[in-house]
Amino acid sequence: MKIARARRALSLLVVALCCALGSGALIGGAVPADAAGTPADRSPVTVSGTGDLADLKVTVAQTRHLVNEVVKVSWTGGAPTRSDTSYAADYLQIMQCWGDDPSGPDPEQCQFGGSAALGPGAGNQAAGAYTNGRQLSYGGLSDPKQEMPPPSHTGISYVAFHSVTGQITRTGNSNDFFDSNTTNEVPYARTNPDGTGEVYFEAQTAVEAPGLGCGEAGAGDKARGGTEGRLCWLVVVPRGTTEVDGSAYTARPSGFLESSPLSATNWERRLVVPLYFEPIGQFCPIGADERPTLGNEMIAEAVSRWQPALCRTGGRSIFGYAQVTDDTARAKLGSGTPGLVFLGRPAAADQLPAGAEPVYAPVALSGLTIGFLIESQSSFSAPEDVRARDGRRLTGLKLNQRLVAKLLTESYRDGNSRFAPSVENNPFNLGHDPEFVALNPEYADLDFGGKLGDALVPEALADTARLLWSWVDADPAAREFLDGTPDDEGRYGDSGNSGMKVNPHYRELDLPLDHFPKSDPFCQQFDDRPDNPLCVQDKHPYTSDMHGAARAAGRGDPLSRTTWDSTTNPPAYKKDPAQPAGQRAMLAVADTATALRFGLIPAELRNAAGKYVAPSTAGLLAGQAAMKPGAVKDVLEPAPGDRAAKAAYPLASLVYGATVPAGLTKAEGKDYAEFLTYAAGAGQQPGVAAGTLPDGYAPLPKALRDRTVQAAATIAARAGKAPADADSGSGTGGAGAAAGGGVADPGSGTADGGASLGVTGGAAGGAGADGAGAAPSGSPKPGASTSAPPSKAAAAEAEAALTPPWVLGAVRNVVLIVLVAGLAAAVAGPLLPRVAPVVAARLRALRREDGT
Repeated sequence: MKIARARRALSLLVVALCCALGSGALIGGAVPADAAGTPADRSPVTVSGTGDLADLKVTVAQTRHLVNEVVKVSWTGGAPTRSDTSYAADYLQIMQCWGDDPSGPDPEQCQFGGSAALGPGAGNQAAGAYTNGRQLSYGGLSDPKQEMPPPSHTGISYVAFHSVTGQITRTGNSNDFFDSNTTNEVPYARTNPDGTGEVYFEAQTAVEAPGLGCGEAGAGDKARGGTEGRLCWLVVVPRGTTEVDGSAYTARPSGFLESSPLSATNWERRLVVPLYFEPIGQFCPIGADERPTLGNEMIAEAVSRWQPALCRTGGRSIFGYAQVTDDTARAKLGSGTPGLVFLGRPAAADQLPAGAEPVYAPVALSGLTIGFLIESQSSFSAPEDVRARDGRRLTGLKLNQRLVAKLLTESYRDGNSRFAPSVENNPFNLGHDPEFVALNPEYADLDFGGKLGDALVPEALADTARLLWSWVDADPAAREFLDGTPDDEGRYGDSGNSGMKVNPHYRELDLPLDHFPKSDPFCQQFDDRPDNPLCVQDKHPYTSDMHGAARAAGRGDPLSRTTWDSTTNPPAYKKDPAQPAGQRAMLAVADTATALRFGLIPAELRNAAGKYVAPSTAGLLAGQAAMKPGAVKDVLEPAPGDRAAKAAYPLASLVYGATVPAGLTKAEGKDYAEFLTYAAGAGQQPGVAAGTLPDGYAPLPKALRDRTVQAAATIAARAGKAPADADSGSGTGGAGAAAGGGVADPGSGTADGGASLGVTGGAAGGAGADGAGAAPSGSPKPGASTSAPPSKAAAAEAEAALTPPWVLGAVRNVVLIVLVAGLAAAVAGPLLPRVAPVVAARLRALRREDGT
């Protein structure tokens, strides 16, 4: 069974990698839940119960254009769940199923039962013995409508799982296709005293749930024109107060409902909603040529949304996309392979070949956020009105720079270890920090034991990490704390604070950094396993990227490994289960689009003007308007320390598409120009359908859109020409002049004030870079001077250029090999900066122990 599962997982990984390097269908998915686009785009559906459930109405907020994302499921008219400390009766059970019958799925086609491995109930809230499983043998209870399947060798009957692949698992609650760590089932959804309730349900594609096959290309209804993948279903089984034999739940010895929702009598009460997924796999013409691109994660959601539209419109070019670090993107800009990269900061002069004249075009405006999924959890002494809110989602969170510094330096005890001497006198977590509670009074009387001590952070290097640390470093209170002053002392301390100190392993941290260090070397020792200590990074691991952080947080999964398993060979710490619904408290550092996609709420962050601002469209546009030209004057740089930008979200981030036109063929120049023109046009229309702009991005102001269109014309005109031959009016630079500031108008999407924005930032000198490359040691050097926009003749030539046939065979294979090598470099490159601080910290600790 394990071999079959491994083989299937490996096959899916290969498919995912191919799609990432090719069509990009599995990169991002980019359809955020419950935000961008009109209700018609999202196709919300409301279904009603019947009979004694006639008042129950369940609404699924999005049913079309789905990818792997979180969708809000809410309801009204339900009977309040019996007991606020358990799930005795009157709750909902929610699952995802496949099935080609237009009336809906059979119970054998549903992904449910994986959570049974954790026992019945949710965390410390009990439930009936078989309510979260597939088991149909209930001891003294039987369902008169259920035809019992053949029992297992132990005499127990289960609802078999029939996978979309044809494999049938007849016994057990989990199988080769899902288990407690991968299932998206919601076995217990609480109804509030007013009859309402809500959950945020993770819709899973064939990649996350191979047994369901949702979104598989070619499996969709041909009547939909091949624009959707395999249809799946959301199934809601309402549980009342009676059992399958008609008896009251109070008559059961346990005092709980005990039967499975898949049992025939319970299944009859189900509500079903069809889910229409975007196609996974080859959505572009087979055999068509591809233009590779690569870049940072901030653009991933947008590019994956644009890819299907680009290959079906205009020149019908296919654009691949590979996610790499900003440093790798800058190195690849100098190498010329691929022909278009996406980055946040420009390449330094020494990263570019002599005479190279890069063109930078803004393509997307979003932000970095600390997204949260926090459900109210009352303390032992909380008043009754606070207890009544238990399990409900909290919708507000404010964080200042000092609080974020505490989270990112392992300074809370629950973000480190409660046994670590470095933080022994500090608060357990945000909920125990007077500074946080004063800023967020709705968190008073709540207790998040063991949670909210840190945030999930990606391991890879990123310009956005540098942006976040720059924001922290620019705040005098945060800087004072990082330099070792307790939060109740010093010029910026508050006597009402706890006296919390920075973890000494981070004292006087030199900022900004392009990563999130985990420098505390503490490991908890155990007498029965002296060679297997429990270290901080076992409890608080990195994620591979922001996508991984947001998805894990949206599932309530801290990714920790703290449970010792002596039965494995060799024995090891195994992964902990996700936090149960109603008791989740998670934070994640992620881009705004990915955070919203997985149902996280972005925190309001304090800007330099002292205002708390969320990354709304208005906040992002105000943040962009505060940006100033940097060392390469055609690239705007964030200004998180600008005290005049009162409405600005401080972590707004502008992504640029960049290329060196002289290194492109004329055909490549035309195709990449087409990409940028689309990105500045139809690609800025918010929505959920293919080709639109995902939620979490703000449409570019008109001045930036015009700049990108102008850059596209420059690229098309100069592609295939040596710099001296380019029709630019001079030997270097690009179109336009550098811009000053200016205030963006969120309503009109235009920017007023300041000069028109330039297009290129030329840089000369230095050897060409290849591979991952190291982060530049200083600021990029100013580029060569820019010149006037391309002539009308050049622009006309660019639009009229015809694409010659793409060279097939060996050349195309070389491009693929280079991309794979680049991906390998991107994975390996970030490891040294991660390992070095930990090793250095451990050496320092050893020296202290030895007295040297």
